[in-house]
Amino acid sequence: MEFHAVICCGKGTGLSPFSTVRESGIPKALLPIGNKPMIEYVLEWCDQAPFRAITVVSDSESNAAIEELLEKYRSKRSKEALVCPIGTVKFDGDATGEILEEFIQDIENAGDFVLLPCDFITDLPPQVLIEEYRNRDDEDIAMSVHYLNKFDSIDKKNLTHYYTAYSEDQHLLDIYSKDSVEQSKFLELRTQMIWRFPNCTVSTKLLDSFIYFFSQAAISIIKKYIGEYKNQSITKMVRDLARRSWRHSDQLGGISLFTLPKQCNFIRADNIPAYIESNRYIMKLKAKEQQQPAQAKEKGAATVGADSVVGENTQLGERTSVKKTVVGKNCIIGNRCRLTGCVLLDNITLQDDVVLENCVIGQGATVNSKARLTNCNIEGGYIVNKAFQAKGETLTNLFIAGQESETDSDDDDSEEYDSYEDDFDDDFEDDGLFER
Repeated sequence: MEFHAVICCGKGTGLSPFSTVRESGIPKALLPIGNKPMIEYVLEWCDQAPFRAITVVSDSESNAAIEELLEKYRSKRSKEALVCPIGTVKFDGDATGEILEEFIQDIENAGDFVLLPCDFITDLPPQVLIEEYRNRDDEDIAMSVHYLNKFDSIDKKNLTHYYTAYSEDQHLLDIYSKDSVEQSKFLELRTQMIWRFPNCTVSTKLLDSFIYFFSQAAISIIKKYIGEYKNQSITKMVRDLARRSWRHSDQLGGISLFTLPKQCNFIRADNIPAYIESNRYIMKLKAKEQQQPAQAKEKGAATVGADSVVGENTQLGERTSVKKTVVGKNCIIGNRCRLTGCVLLDNITLQDDVVLENCVIGQGATVNSKARLTNCNIEGGYIVNKAFQAKGETLTNLFIAGQESETDSDDDDSEEYDSYEDDFDDDFEDDGLFER
């Protein structure tokens, strides 16, 4: 059990207006997927592996709620899993590169560690990644995990793409920002890298999973320059470590690149389309597991598909249809409502004859009768007017001088810390710190 797992919980800019980026939101790690907090899927994944310890990193505002969730999770873990303690660390920095600075002293000389996001779901056991890391080249000091998007319903414009350069023997060489390449209209490759690796590949299809394995050698290098990574991302740090393999005349330890096999499923719920697809994926799995024969129902009773789930204390009105949808707890759903491909959080009220398709409704929202919404996101506490119709809109509350009113808006301009969506803050072609 030589690995220390560190789970990063950001504010969730890509999941606004449902995350704590908005006043009405809840911590990103606690947003439900299939009516279970998303971080639980990561914790369950970790419990399959021989990790020495698990540390959950979150901001002070979210820490109490996450700690409460962790306490419940600890109580229901199997006795075999209790050998791995779970702790929390408060982190209120602005960039992921500062996370290591918070507790790098604690993990130095304490074994290797793996950095994880709080938002992924996969059917690939952690042992596969651990063995891949153990079998890396002796000179490699870290491993970066990448994946290919297998969910066609997630538009590629909603995914964070980089130009990822890697060698024939699957070593990460460099990372280039898509925005910087599009702005300059060309991709500038370093001659020094081409000389050392003439057959390298540059891909825009590889997606960063934000899963990184670091050895103690990597920790020692990072510690020397940790103060210089103020307001920088982990991705930039990994990029600079990767560049060491070709910037120096001497052979220095690089970073191995592991792409998840096509046979496995992997999805990160770090934006709203991916969040919806994550819920659908979990619902498909539950539908396969149940495989129960259809049961006779009372005339006029609500219909809930096998690929849907309804939370505790939720009321469904007569002739209401629920398909490919997740409905949270303590909701009141009126008569003759039609819900298709939606995610409804807790304490939501839908009046009669509401039609929702591919929508996410925040907790405590109210949708009045005969409203028809398609591909819409409704912030928690928002009240949708009677017979209101909209397509592809984000409806959010407007807070002015302590008073709340309603407005229709797109809210995606927050610059607050997010664990894995922060981009490079400088030009990709700046010199890396680790070349010294």
